[in-house]
This record gives sequence, structure tokens and C-alpha cells, in this order.
Amino acid sequence: MQDDFGVVSLLSTKPAGYFPRWFTSPWMDDIWGDPPDEIRPFPAVTYQLAAVPGAGSPVANHVINIGFHAINALLVLRIGETAAGLSLGAAAFAAVVFAILPMQTESVAWVTGRVDSMPACFYLLSFLLYERWRARARASLYIWSVIACFVALFTKQNAVTLPATLILYDAIVGRHPVRPSWNWIGPYLPFVLLTAGYLALRYALFGEVARESSLNEVRFNLFLDNVSIHLKRMVFGEAGLALSDLNALVRVGAAAAIVGGVGALARDYTRAMIRPALYFLVVWVALGLAPTLVAGYGSPRHMYLASVGWALFLSIALGVFWHARVSALGWTTKAAGGVLATVVLVVYGEQLRAEVRLWGIRSEVSHRIVQDLERDAASAPRGSLVLVDPPPRSWNFALPFALRPPFTRDDLTSRVLVISHSSIHCCASNYWEPYTRRTVRAWLENPARPPVIALRWDQDTGQLFRLSDADEPFLRSAVATLLDTPDVTTLDRLILNITRGMVVKEVERLR
Repeated sequence: MQDDFGVVSLLSTKPAGYFPRWFTSPWMDDIWGDPPDEIRPFPAVTYQLAAVPGAGSPVANHVINIGFHAINALLVLRIGETAAGLSLGAAAFAAVVFAILPMQTESVAWVTGRVDSMPACFYLLSFLLYERWRARARASLYIWSVIACFVALFTKQNAVTLPATLILYDAIVGRHPVRPSWNWIGPYLPFVLLTAGYLALRYALFGEVARESSLNEVRFNLFLDNVSIHLKRMVFGEAGLALSDLNALVRVGAAAAIVGGVGALARDYTRAMIRPALYFLVVWVALGLAPTLVAGYGSPRHMYLASVGWALFLSIALGVFWHARVSALGWTTKAAGGVLATVVLVVYGEQLRAEVRLWGIRSEVSHRIVQDLERDAASAPRGSLVLVDPPPRSWNFALPFALRPPFTRDDLTSRVLVISHSSIHCCASNYWEPYTRRTVRAWLENPARPPVIALRWDQDTGQLFRLSDADEPFLRSAVATLLDTPDVTTLDRLILNITRGMVVKEVERLR
């Protein structure tokens, strides 16, 4: 779906020895119109491996995505036990919450969502190994932590927050005093140098360290809007998006008051857990949010790493119900804690089920679109113009990649001409307009006068609406007017008018 077509088609064709070159070049080349400022050799190689049994099949890619998510849940469990000081049962609850948060669906069900679950894996691993080194003083743990940090950095740039994560963990939870001395800075130096070297490489390759040229008032305001969306989605699930900010704050405040009241009955537990609670809720989530300042858009997967902090805090907070020391109410608070934990899992689980179902529909519709296009391209006269309008949620940025192997048996563009509205094309800002005008002109100038076919699919069922100039001669004239449009906006709107207006209405009329 969506970016998957471009990512898979590019990376699955790279030769086996290409891996070292990804350390000094954008992993996506220029398939999106401009080379992105992303150095990601480790995610790239997973696509090469997934292509071994067949790049056209999504199975291997889904196995890899599910595998990373499962490993991450186990890392959360272990971090809960060691870094947060939770019991095995409480840590397991945090791991399950993390695993079934509805917002994780995009990172797991969408093949390209791996760009957030995979760096989180090595980020969490580095953090856990570092924490274990602090507890056991085994050099091997420290070395592997530094190695995991290196892999995390070259998996996605949001791993640059790892040194701050370690320093603040030591200061807040580990209670290591901050002193400007070698003994204090020594353990962090390899992580800081690795991150500085990585940022220097980005500057050498792209002329920027972290997209700092995009930082302005508009981007900052967008970031604040996205933060509100991210936090509501993380805490309340997808249902939280319907809440106003004030409504969400009131609900959080009420829950905090209840937990605080019960926490007063569990003073020993509360005192012991206040530092881990503050660290994972405030520091971890804030550092997870920080990279979205330069992301430019809000996506559920951007909160994948930050959601670890929420899952651990939620387990810590519910723990007060199990540790309230009032003999008359002891069993009541424990029962309340069990009920609340069950409610959390049920609510998140139900929302997750709905999200997975939605992604399944997107996938099924995408598969039908490929099949329908193959069939129409094979039966249409050579040189026919095919005007397509797939659902954006299944096919954003899919063209022209989805028309070629490994997703089709043959390159469909070698037989027919295909155009769409801008959001379906890979390179809307650069190449879409000249490509569309050039394609329509080539079709009009073809002396064989091949037909025009307009195709549109229902986003929920994949039902195909098909109209050709044999059914409605006016379609040919409507497409010809595309060349008379004065600008890109008008061109885009006219294509949408043809597919979403004329096609559906005419097909229904003919029926």
C-alpha cells in the first residue's frame, strides 16, 4: 500500500553488495522526486532479505514487521522489570499495553511502518544493555549497548535523543549526581561521539544537521497541533481524536486524582516509584516527541518509541492499587486495580481490532486495484489512455511503481498510458504536472486514436467503476480539456471531477 510500492520496488532490486553505499547516500535515491535526507542502511537491507522469497509477496515483510514488534514488547517487559523496578506481572502488563496500543497498527500492519518499529528495537536494546551495565558493571554489556546505539542511528535519525535518554535516566532514576568530571562524562562519551559523528555526516551529505532550515513559526505551531493529537491518540486510542483538548485534560486530571488518592494509601510504593514514573511519563515521552518537531506531518507511527513511556507509566500508576496498605480496603483496591487493568486492555484491544481490520481492507482493496489494472491493460488497445482514481488510503504515492514488476507480471506502462490525480503519483511537487500533460498530449496525437478508459474504486469494497469513451463519447472531450487547464491546481481538480463525478454517475446511469 502507498509508499510500499516505491520502497519495495527500489530496495528489492539493489544488488547484494550495495549495503555499504547506504551509509553515505539517501536510501530512497530520488524516487520521490527529491533525494530525502535519510541515511538508513539497516532498514534497507531488510527489504533485500524480504525480497529473497519473492518481492511481489508481502508475507516476508509482514513477518519482519511482526517480529520487530514482538521483540520490542519483550524489551519493554525487561525494561519494566529492571529500569522501572516493576514486578514481573506489572512489567508484563506494560508490555501487553505497548503491544496492543491502537496507534501501533501503522508501524506493524504497514510494511513501510518498519522505519519506526525497527529503530525503536535497537534504541530500547541499547538503553536496556546500558542499564544492565550500570547494575552489573560487565564491559560486554556496555560494548553491545554502544553497538546497538550505532545501529539505531543508522536506522532512523530520531535515535539522536539516546544520549539524553541515558543521561537523564542516570540523573533521575539512577540518582547519579551530575558532576563536570571525567568519571561522570566517561560513560556517555561514546554515545555522544557516535551521535555527533552521525550528525556531522548528515551535514556533509545534506548541508543540514536535522532539517533546521525548516524550523519556523508555522512549523512550530504545526508541531504543537500534532503534539495534542499524538498525546490524545496515545492515551485514549483512536477514540481520543474526537475529544477536545479540554475534555481530554479533564479526564486525565480526574484519573490522576484517583490514582493520587489511592497512592496516598501506598506511601512506600509511591515513594519508591515516583522517580521512574516521572522519568517514563515526562522525560521519555518528551524525548520521543522531540524529533516530530522537524517531521512536518503527524503520523501515529511517530509516537511508537514514545509510547513505551506511556505503557510503563500506566503500569506504575495502576500498581498503587495493589500496594495500598489499608487492611479494611486492601482487597477492594486490589480488585479495583485488576478491574481497571482489564478495562484498559479490553478498550485498547477493541480499538486495535478495528484498526487492524481497516488496514486489512486497505490491503485487500490495493490488491484488487492491481488485478483490475492488469486485466484492463491486457485487454485495452495499445496506447490507450487509462485515467485511474484509486483510494488514496490504499494508493497514495503508488504510481508509477505499482504498474511494474514485482507487483505486476509485465510493465503495464509499456502497453497503456496511465494518469491520475496528484496524490496517487510518487512526485506530485516535481514531476506530476509535466508528466500528466505530456501523457495526455501523446495520447491525443496518436493517429490510431486509441480509447480512453476511466477507472475508480470504492475505498471500502474495492468495487470498480469503469467508463470508456465507447460508453460515453463525451469522456474523450473531457480528457482533452486537461491540456487547457492554466495551472496545476485546476488540472488536479478537473481529473478528480472526471473520475469522481462523471465516472460514477455515468456507470450508475448505464446500469
